[in-house]
Amino acid sequence: MRLALPCVLTPPASSPIWAETIDLGEGGMSVRAARPLPTDATVSFDLARDDDHTHVEGRATVLRSSAPRVYGLEFEQLEAPMRERLLELVGPA
Repeated sequence: MRLALPCVLTPPASSPIWAETIDLGEGGMSVRAARPLPTDATVSFDLARDDDHTHVEGRATVLRSSAPRVYGLEFEQLEAPMRERLLELVGPA
């Protein structure tokens, strides 16, 4: 689902990277990042929707880059409360 949300990505041993989602789904997301991300990197993510304070965090793997600083990420197994919040954001499949 096309959805623009603020997102912070934190690679291991690096400072946080500001990003914004382009698409968000049950299994992953596409983001536009302020700095480059290495393919196959695992990052922590934190995304939020300000209007109702919905907040989702977890880990994801960078699968591909489709344009400069645009990346496809696949979620690692999300804990149940985070998965429920994610489903609230993206709606039913």
